[in-house]
Amino acid sequence: MDSQVTSTDEPGWIKQHGVTLAIIAGVTAVILWKLYFVDVLIAAGGLGFIIFIHELGHFLAAKACNVHVKTFSIGFGPALPFCSHQVGETTYKLALVPLGGFVSMVGQEDGVVDESEDTDPRSYRNKSVPQRMLIISAGVIMNILLAAVCFIAAYKHGVQEKPAIATHIEPGSAAWRMGLHTGTRVTKVGSWVNPVFDDIRPLAMSAQKGEKLEVSTEYAGTTGNYAIEPLREEGQPFPVFGIAYPKSLDLQIARRETITPYAPGSAASLAKAKDDGPGFLAGDKIVAMTDPFDPKRWVTPIVPKPGDPPYGYFEYQRRLTRLANESITFHVRRHGDPDTATPAEIVVTPVYHRDLGMRMRMGPVAAVRIGSPAAQAGIAEKTATVPGDRIVAVEVTGADGKIIRFASDDKDAKTSAVVRPLDPIRLPFELSTWAASNPTDKSVRVTVLREKDHQEQRLSLPPMTWDATYDNDLSTPASDHSPLPISGLGLAYQVLAVVDAVTPGGAAEQAGIKPNDEIKFVKFANLKYDDTVEVGKKWQEIKPYYWASLDHLYQQIAPASTVEGSHAFGLKIKRGDEMLEVSVTGTPDLTWPLENRGIFLVDATELQQASSAGEALTMGFKRTQRTIRATYL
Repeated sequence: MDSQVTSTDEPGWIKQHGVTLAIIAGVTAVILWKLYFVDVLIAAGGLGFIIFIHELGHFLAAKACNVHVKTFSIGFGPALPFCSHQVGETTYKLALVPLGGFVSMVGQEDGVVDESEDTDPRSYRNKSVPQRMLIISAGVIMNILLAAVCFIAAYKHGVQEKPAIATHIEPGSAAWRMGLHTGTRVTKVGSWVNPVFDDIRPLAMSAQKGEKLEVSTEYAGTTGNYAIEPLREEGQPFPVFGIAYPKSLDLQIARRETITPYAPGSAASLAKAKDDGPGFLAGDKIVAMTDPFDPKRWVTPIVPKPGDPPYGYFEYQRRLTRLANESITFHVRRHGDPDTATPAEIVVTPVYHRDLGMRMRMGPVAAVRIGSPAAQAGIAEKTATVPGDRIVAVEVTGADGKIIRFASDDKDAKTSAVVRPLDPIRLPFELSTWAASNPTDKSVRVTVLREKDHQEQRLSLPPMTWDATYDNDLSTPASDHSPLPISGLGLAYQVLAVVDAVTPGGAAEQAGIKPNDEIKFVKFANLKYDDTVEVGKKWQEIKPYYWASLDHLYQQIAPASTVEGSHAFGLKIKRGDEMLEVSVTGTPDLTWPLENRGIFLVDATELQQASSAGEALTMGFKRTQRTIRATYL
């Protein structure tokens, strides 16, 4: 067949397409300014190769079905100079805009009627339905085959994947209700054996309502088998188990100087090395920290405990929890240093919950863990037909033998009891602190209001024995709708965005907030990396039971910052028929430490490597299957 160069080689090509070139140059400049040249080059090359394989599928299928192919193009727009050649009946070209490509066939153009194409036996529209289906589907089929080949090659070489280990359990989620602990490794979901973390999500997402998946687990040397129904959380399109993947002890690396391995305004951001060197740097690895069990509080290496996953993250988290009220010394090995190098020593001071000077209203119990003390006591959770119990008093016996009562009123109070306000946000911390004091009597006595026949009854439930096995589990209200958990009792309740009481002289009272005010909209201040404060421009409308997650989010924003305005919390409140706009700034509560010091860690991974070509084929097939499932969903 003859081959010839088309008119794109003419000298006037640049002048002819000057406007298009200018637009592409501008877009490219913006991309390179925001991103990195090597990244863009790799992405463009990869995308171009994928497009080539996709269009090659259409082309080969068309040729196999004897369809007249007019053009095979990689990219859109005019052809680049010297990049357009006609071979026989087909023009092959590399076009100016590399974001796609196409195969042009006789009789394929939608809405174009050409009598000659209607009568041409090699026209696309004159081929049989199976042939047309093959031609249209061939691009996707080729991409699937490419993915399978790439996955097989990758697994033969070895692929780093996030392990199927739970670092965080979402309160009220399917995993939380079944009693899974943080540190649990999922060994099987349905028929999928030894999954990695990214295998689990598509399986949960594709579960039908009412469908329970058989889940096998390992935790602390013991195995478990569960039938778990993934739950569709409010506002989410798909059901989920409610677990998050684990972290390593390596600080995140970012190639832009404006992104640091810690949150702006956090305790970690203010820390410096003892030798007057810099504090935490990108790529550092935490190798040791203050040991809460050593009498002299020496710094000891972070070594996974028996039964822990092999990352050290869970021991790191335990130390953060136990030393929440104290300064912690970290030993970090700098990025690129050998294992024998002397680590840098960095001291990070504690941070505290910011008190807004208002106590919010307790909402109903929203979730109960199966087999928990709360379940055994018969506490009722909120459902579509059940209003849910509302806690009005909690009573425990302290290590000194004195009765401590947390109550929203003075009913049933013993004269000898130490009475404290029932603050729904603070209650989990109060009970965890009490349990950590090693009281002789570990029973918790709960009084609830239960609605029956449209009337509220006050009930004293049977005593619940605190379950210390959940003391170190990480379960915080990270989603808007999340309830607030008391893990030791196995219950989680909603916190309503209604002010129950204000502290005299506190921040809320000074802002003009009053009891029974309903918070309808919120707006946060945001401390940036250059210590400037950016206040949100739009108000976020909230639902009545969002307060647990909102308070959690507020406490994570620059907790150690002293920059003026960095802790402003804008509120729109409804008072009767009025809508008022106020701003309240929390102050540190030195009796309530937070465990989070603001360090950003990278995800933990495990090497998945095939030992044979057959195993690589199996692993590659499973990865292809997972990708197709996730893409379809």
